[in-house]
Amino acid sequence: MDLMYIKDLPALIIADLNDHTSTVAARNVISSIKQTKSKLTPLVIQATTPETLDEDLAKFSLSRNDWTYPKEPGQKKIDLKTGLHVSGYNAKDINKVISCTVSHMRCWYSAVVSNTSVCVLEHDAFFTKTFSAQTDSKGIFDVKRLGIVGLNDPRGATRKSNVYLDKVMHSNRIDSYSYTLSYVDVPWVDDDQYAPQGLAGNSAYIVSPLAAKALLDKVNEIGLWPNDALMCKQLFPFLKQAYPFYTKLQGVKSTTQG
Repeated sequence: MDLMYIKDLPALIIADLNDHTSTVAARNVISSIKQTKSKLTPLVIQATTPETLDEDLAKFSLSRNDWTYPKEPGQKKIDLKTGLHVSGYNAKDINKVISCTVSHMRCWYSAVVSNTSVCVLEHDAFFTKTFSAQTDSKGIFDVKRLGIVGLNDPRGATRKSNVYLDKVMHSNRIDSYSYTLSYVDVPWVDDDQYAPQGLAGNSAYIVSPLAAKALLDKVNEIGLWPNDALMCKQLFPFLKQAYPFYTKLQGVKSTTQG
């Protein structure tokens, strides 16, 4: 997917076009972008599903056997490569969790090959205010400052959302820099800093080309993980949270995590 010649920031919307609920939700995402007059160019991409998983994994020279995260709900272990304490997701079908990760990986790959920052959106995202972020002529953010930025209001989007919200609201590091996008460090919500902690859900975030490459390199290093566990503060300490929040969840079912 060549994104180099898109005027506004590309917004890659992950949706299962064979699922009615997902398709309707994706249309709502696009409508919210237009209604808020956000400086984004929406592009819908077909989500990886269990039926297409092997084919999409092969494009990264990976297979389902490269999944190194716990497969069973509640299963716990210490990951030897990272030292992190990881726990299996409460999902009925692990292949849907793997598919979700691969859908995000395909978006990261698009950012890398086009050398363009992208806004990654799952079908249940919804813009509540106008998004506009300055980039250079190639659409690249200052990677040192804005490698990965979450856009979500945490309420209803992540565990311990009240803790996340309180820490963002009371952060003394709100800094508009030279862009219209203000941001704070993604906060810790657990005292146990060995448990992966990251964005307020992965349904809406910006990733720069170098950050996208770092994510893909990390997969090759430690194996396939759930995308929101992989994108954690311990592995990527430059994670940022946009504030005020730009998106919320629509409240529709997940077709990828099961």
